[in-house]
Amino acid sequence: MNTKQQILARVESVFQVTDQQLDKLVLGFNEEMKTGLNNTNRATKGSELKMIPSYVTGSYPTGNEKGTYLALEISGVDIYVCQVKLKGEGGKLAINQYQYKIPDNLTAGHDIEVLIDYVADCVADFQQRVGTHKQIIYSMAISIGFAVLQTSLNRGIIIALEHGFEFPNVIGCDAVDLFDKRFRAKGLAVKIVAIANDGVCTLLAHAYQHPSTRIGVIHSAGTNCAYYDKMSNIGQFKNEEQQGHDMIINTEWCNFGSKHLPRTEFDDNLDLQSNNPGIHHFEKMTTGMYLGEITRQVLVYLMDQKVLSFEVDQEEEEECLLLMPYQFDTSYMYVCEADKDDLEDTRLVLEDMCRVTETTLEDRKIVKKVCELVGHRAALLLGASIASVVKYMVNYGIGLDENQGFAIAISGDVYKDYPSFHPRVCEAIKGLIPEEVASKLSVGIVQHSRIVGAAIVAMMAEKMDQQDTIMS
Repeated sequence: MNTKQQILARVESVFQVTDQQLDKLVLGFNEEMKTGLNNTNRATKGSELKMIPSYVTGSYPTGNEKGTYLALEISGVDIYVCQVKLKGEGGKLAINQYQYKIPDNLTAGHDIEVLIDYVADCVADFQQRVGTHKQIIYSMAISIGFAVLQTSLNRGIIIALEHGFEFPNVIGCDAVDLFDKRFRAKGLAVKIVAIANDGVCTLLAHAYQHPSTRIGVIHSAGTNCAYYDKMSNIGQFKNEEQQGHDMIINTEWCNFGSKHLPRTEFDDNLDLQSNNPGIHHFEKMTTGMYLGEITRQVLVYLMDQKVLSFEVDQEEEEECLLLMPYQFDTSYMYVCEADKDDLEDTRLVLEDMCRVTETTLEDRKIVKKVCELVGHRAALLLGASIASVVKYMVNYGIGLDENQGFAIAISGDVYKDYPSFHPRVCEAIKGLIPEEVASKLSVGIVQHSRIVGAAIVAMMAEKMDQQDTIMS
């Protein structure tokens, strides 16, 4: 074996994940779940998984619920307002949604009320467009891109602002109170009944049409997972009257892995050069934010080792994406993996997009192989983490319906658009759980998950409130 083949073989070997490593991952994940669930003091670390209660509890969606619900999502500088009409009949629904842009002059200031007043105006405009009845007060759930410490279904303290927002007076305020007060002041016939998390929304968006859904996964630029657990397993609820019920838990699993993931030198380099070194290892090894950068680092290494014949023309150095961190987009990996025959699309990515010198077919095959290695490992690690949650739930007798089975909902551009990602994940899950469980398992890809799921959260909140009223 010559030096070139040895280098390629070594790169391939470091991205292979062994059965022993997968077993270690599953065991470690389950340990972190249990530690996180029993951590009653959220201010202390304790576990790599935060295991945050969603306060969505009671019965599961059946698909027969009816009603009209609203959802509000603030994602970056985009506002989405959505009306979901639940029609019952096994999960039939109708969706109306509008998108609004937040003006630059409303992203910072002394008083966040100027932003919330604008949001209220967007909601008012939306209600006028879709023709809601002014005499009806509509239940709404909100999903906002701020760091919120949730203390109940409709209570959450804002602890930090993100995505360029800067309003000092908002830190320490209750998110629902802020929006509810301004909405009432504007005369909106809306009552905010819940704060909705993205993983919870994915789970419930799928569950309304597939009632056996017990796990929701987001996998795109970032990643998260929510699942149903028994309240008796959650430390802070062990003495509660409702502990016979199930509650959705938000794992916040992006930080998993410092002790349990099989990292390579390329992962370690990426971590050291990131703006958050030492944390979020699972996210850095599996999501769209980072997969292209891992691939870029491997390709630069192979260029330096002369395994790849192409170079960067000195006149093109400033334009070469392979020399710029995070500029080899994860979507380029999709193109290379799906390419066939003479790999013409891969040539276009390398020569036209990345501005390298002329490539050979052998070069293009190596680049395609690197994309496959990085992409396959990401799918395998995602599948193993999902399998960890499934095994935990089965061990505790949660969610496995003998007749309906057990459904998992997954949303996100990486999961949906990356060639072979879905079958690779399903194969990984199947290989790590008992055959009798795998035969009852289904994995569904969810569209419009976050905003539609938030409306379903509003429905669940209203349902829970009605049950509490009857019991009292």
